[in-house]
Amino acid sequence: MPKVTGLKFSVITTNKKNNNNYTLSILIAQDGLSFCILNKKQNSIENFHTESFSKILNPEKILEELKKAFKFHLLEETKQKITSVKVIYSNALYSIVPHTYFSEENLTDYLKFNIKILKTDFIAFDHIEAIEAKNVFIPYTNINNYLLDNFGEFNYKHASTLFIEQFSEIANQTEAYVYVEKNMLSLYIFKDKELLLANSFEYFTPQDFIYYILFCFEQLKLDTEKVRLKILGKINETDSTYNYLYTYIKEIEFLNTSLLTTNFTNLSQKQINPKQNFLLLSNLL
Repeated sequence: MPKVTGLKFSVITTNKKNNNNYTLSILIAQDGLSFCILNKKQNSIENFHTESFSKILNPEKILEELKKAFKFHLLEETKQKITSVKVIYSNALYSIVPHTYFSEENLTDYLKFNIKILKTDFIAFDHIEAIEAKNVFIPYTNINNYLLDNFGEFNYKHASTLFIEQFSEIANQTEAYVYVEKNMLSLYIFKDKELLLANSFEYFTPQDFIYYILFCFEQLKLDTEKVRLKILGKINETDSTYNYLYTYIKEIEFLNTSLLTTNFTNLSQKQINPKQNFLLLSNLL
């Protein structure tokens, strides 16, 4: 297996023309995947593709779907122009560990009480300087190896790392953020830029969805009428999940994603919703 250094799979890279300045962003989740390409010269998004699975899939099935997606939605000519690849893993297989308590020799210990770890699992970690912590998580080794074979060197991180980095910069007073996927929600709560909670939950009904959020609010003794909840992901005002939020939490709003529409020139032209594709696009900033 190639040497892994931090967040990067490193091998001898193939020779590609320097003027082909394309970055491929890939989001891998248990209930879907998406990818797009950034043309850095024009700050434009190309080859955008997203799909939801009919059910939660294991890593082997996800890889099959990724291969099919590349086969039908990524032209070989475009693939040859890609000079960098960035991957985001969105799953519940992670744990935030403060620097003070972190040791690279004990990675398994940080996950074993909440996650079933297989002998074949590889454990990685991200550095989150904003909160002086590490994010210990399990990427999908089979997908990493496939990407390594097809693209050479690439970088990967966990979705919660990206969220914490982004939200810790904008959180004021006590604020909560929820990222909604088809069958998973991720909740992040900050107080004066200090992370109070980061957790992800599988849900299958709107009742499940609101239960987890209200439970976390209760555990942290947060007032549902005063704490502002910012939402993004696969949710809109006509969804049952939104209606439950609106019923039980007074201060809710969709996250402002103007930074994405400012940085990428053609999101509306490509009909790419920045709130639903926040992870995929933020991965390119």
